[in-house]
Amino acid sequence: MFAVAACEPNKPVETPSSVELGTRTLSISADGETKSVAVTANCEWTASSSVQWITVAPATGNGNTTISVIVSENEGAEARDGKVTVTSKDTKASSELLVAQAAKKTTPDNPDNPDNPDNPDNPDVPAGNTIKTAAELSEFIGNAATVPADEEWSITADIDCGGTTIAPIPSWAGILDGKGHKIYNFVVESADSRTGLILANTGTIKNIVFGSSDGTKYDGKSAIKPASGSGGNHAGLVADNQGTLENVVTFVTVNYEANTDPGGRFGIGGLVGNSSVASNILSCTNHATINASGEITQEGAIGGIIGFAQANNIVVKDCVNAADLVFTIPMKKVLMIGGICGRTNGEVLFDGCENKGNVSYDQAEAPSTWMAIGGIGGVYYNGTVVKNCKNSGAISTNIVHSSRVAGILGTLNSGGRVENCQNSGEISAIIPEPFDPSVKLWLTASGIVGLQEKDSKDAEGNNRRNYIIGNTNTGAVKVVAESVTPHNNKISGAGIIGIGCLDVEVSNNTNKGAISVENKAAGDAFCGGIMAMAIVTDVKMEGNVNEGAVSCKTSDDAKSCAGGVVADAGRYPDKSDVTTVTVTGDKNIGAVTCANTAMVGSIAGLNLGTLTNCLAGGSVNGTALANENLGTLTQGAASSGTATGTTLAK
Repeated sequence: MFAVAACEPNKPVETPSSVELGTRTLSISADGETKSVAVTANCEWTASSSVQWITVAPATGNGNTTISVIVSENEGAEARDGKVTVTSKDTKASSELLVAQAAKKTTPDNPDNPDNPDNPDNPDVPAGNTIKTAAELSEFIGNAATVPADEEWSITADIDCGGTTIAPIPSWAGILDGKGHKIYNFVVESADSRTGLILANTGTIKNIVFGSSDGTKYDGKSAIKPASGSGGNHAGLVADNQGTLENVVTFVTVNYEANTDPGGRFGIGGLVGNSSVASNILSCTNHATINASGEITQEGAIGGIIGFAQANNIVVKDCVNAADLVFTIPMKKVLMIGGICGRTNGEVLFDGCENKGNVSYDQAEAPSTWMAIGGIGGVYYNGTVVKNCKNSGAISTNIVHSSRVAGILGTLNSGGRVENCQNSGEISAIIPEPFDPSVKLWLTASGIVGLQEKDSKDAEGNNRRNYIIGNTNTGAVKVVAESVTPHNNKISGAGIIGIGCLDVEVSNNTNKGAISVENKAAGDAFCGGIMAMAIVTDVKMEGNVNEGAVSCKTSDDAKSCAGGVVADAGRYPDKSDVTTVTVTGDKNIGAVTCANTAMVGSIAGLNLGTLTNCLAGGSVNGTALANENLGTLTQGAASSGTATGTTLAK
């Protein structure tokens, strides 16, 4: 019997169901159309429509294929929207497609040219303002900078550019509607300090796929690059966007070369390098690889959708980054990387965006100051709002540096907000080399926000708080380093926010991921289910729930600190104690492990603030919480703060 059991094969590891559609949106004419959409899946699936005027064929399938989305004629005077959903058989994975159909026109808007045989879908566009061949596209590119604002042009066929090398469009102010068509097989070579197919857009570009012949994969050729000795400034499909991009999909490789130093900061994006005025990026998707070379000597921001958003009233909505962002370029200054946007500098809105790519930085010659990496953003300043966003990519670093690594946002700064976001990606900061003990380098990682620091003033001079509200993390967070850094921030990891420093409210968040921190040196380490270090001034935690396992370890366990909700509530190492941390109504049902019994608890590892009406549960170092041990296991024995109204979590 034992022999048979020993020979019995291991059970196969079950692969999670995965379903993805090749596009997120379709624009359909009023007359109705049938369009093909790629399905990428590893399972059986069903396709359904939310409305009767959309039919999907086939309605079921298994694995990768193409479905037909059949849209009937719209006889009404109003445009209409519908939705196609493809769902795995086990209902654990799904992907949605928004179908937007135009209204039926009863009379032509252009009475001087009512038929317009070259562009029947849009009588507003003059017959001469259509592009359907590579020759016409070449002519258009050469004259695009002279097109007046709001003049409309349409692309009426897919265009194979035949591998030609073209110069970029210096500027665009008109309206270019691709009608869902594809432009591919081209190379852009820019002699400007900026690199892009369009160097400056103040108009509208919409409904175009760049760099793919079928809309689902890279054509292997299309690329944007600087000419020899050029570059060094902003780079992207659009180098500088001051207008609107809508339903633009890019597969075009973006090549950045640090040949010059224009001063200031640069932005590199798969879609947009930089935006310096109020502008819009709506329902766009990036599949493009970003390559950076040379030695960067100025501060840099890199994003799958946009590198640097530096003005108020920039809106990035319903955009998706599906490309991996992996960088090894040497940096001499600050580096900020985000799956959607690297850095903001104003009241920017990110709403409903999603990162699916892996984001990482791997370079022995690390930035000379600090860096931040996030699934949505690197560092966001001055009132930026991130809401309803998702990350499923792995976010990581393995360099010795002052790093902030997180599933949503590396650093939240000066009056910003992260709300109703979700991370399911694995977050890791595993550093193979020891930190220089004489240098103030530190490290934090988290499922949602790495570090929050600084408030700001509104127009009336009042403080603007930072808010991290209603977010959920299900991804594992792992930090491994060897550090006895003299910096006060130390080594830390958490489910929601690594470090909260100043005027921040962290409320109604949930962590379900396993969180572990290991310092291989005899230095400080902090690990919390919700927050690792709540420090400095006015940090408020309320209504948060931790369900994940929390584990903290150092080489001698003398300075490890772990809490199911917060590890360190109010103590800033080597600084004066801070007592303005409040934790109200928070709950832990996860297992907390930390060999330093003086600084481990179901709610707080070390509390110098105020814990009120919390629900303590789970276990502490293997001992399950019960009514008789609430007093000793709610917070660590070294705590001098108060804990009132604690009850046993059910």
